[in-house]
Amino acid sequence: MRIYNIFVLCAVLLLLCACGNGAAPGEETATVSAAQTTVNAQTTEAVTPASGNTETQSAAPQTTEAGTTLPLGLTMPQEDYTTLFTDDPSNKFITAVAEKYGLDTSLLAAVYTDPVSDSNQVWQFNGKTDSSGKLLRNADTLKYVYSVSADCSKIKRTGGLTGNDGYNAVSGYVVFTTTKQMLLPEFEAELNA
Repeated sequence: MRIYNIFVLCAVLLLLCACGNGAAPGEETATVSAAQTTVNAQTTEAVTPASGNTETQSAAPQTTEAGTTLPLGLTMPQEDYTTLFTDDPSNKFITAVAEKYGLDTSLLAAVYTDPVSDSNQVWQFNGKTDSSGKLLRNADTLKYVYSVSADCSKIKRTGGLTGNDGYNAVSGYVVFTTTKQMLLPEFEAELNA
């Protein structure tokens, strides 16, 4: 179900941003048609660094033709993949974002694919805590969404309409809102663990 939601996210991004997001010279973008997409059974794992335990849940991954590129710099993986969640400060995506923006890694969590693709996100939360001092990580406390390439060389940030680095206001708003409404709820258990 998570992968289906990620596909829907990409489709929404494609539809909403296609008219305002022209490709740079020499850059090609392609749309994903229903004929190019197949769905197979797969698992999604969430790794909690403190305990080292792995939770496994069913999901349906997406298989697309090689090299499918979507607007906003997102690419669909070339083969079956597993979506992973982590808040481990040593994760390469979390480390790259923390270093680029000078952030405290305790405020970050990442969702990425295995095998690694350019469709990786790091979520930054605003640091609010509950009465017992536990960090609140939910849609209300989401501050920024970072899109990170597989090699961590390209990082873009959005806070919605403002706080964007690498996104225009419309694209940033779509990515931020879609993440809050579709992706965060899928990882609610992991975020509140």
